[in-house]
Amino acid sequence: KQWYQRRVRVLERWEGSVLELERAHPWLDQGNGYVYLTHESDRVVVFERGGLCFVFNFHWDKSYVGYRTEVNKPGKWRVALDSDHGYFGGHGRVDRESEYFSTTENGRYFIQTYLPVRTCLVYRRVYDKE
Repeated sequence: KQWYQRRVRVLERWEGSVLELERAHPWLDQGNGYVYLTHESDRVVVFERGGLCFVFNFHWDKSYVGYRTEVNKPGKWRVALDSDHGYFGGHGRVDRESEYFSTTENGRYFIQTYLPVRTCLVYRRVYDKE
C-alpha cells in the first residue's frame, strides 16, 4: 500500500509540473507538433510543440550520452522538465543547469543531450536576458 501511495504522489507531482510548464510556455493548444525523430532500435522519440523540444527515451536498459537531438531554432537550450529528477522519484542524472548550444547542419539545428534510460526531457530555448 505504501508503494502505491508513493507512486500516486509522484504522478501528482509530475502532472502539476506539466501544467506549470504549460502556464509558463503554452504548448497544449499550439496545434500539431512536428516529429523530428522516431528511432525504433534506440527507442527514442523527439518532437517539437509550442517551441519546446520533447525527448523520450523508452529504452529499458540503454542511456545515451551526446545524443544528437534536433531542435526548431538555433541558440541556447536548457532542460525545462525532467522526469528523472528526484522530485518525481527519478535518479537525478540530468544536470538541470546545463546549457546546450545548437549546431547547424544543412539548415537544421541540433543539440547534444544526455538521455537516461526510461525518461522524458523537455528543452526550452533560453535567451541572453534570462
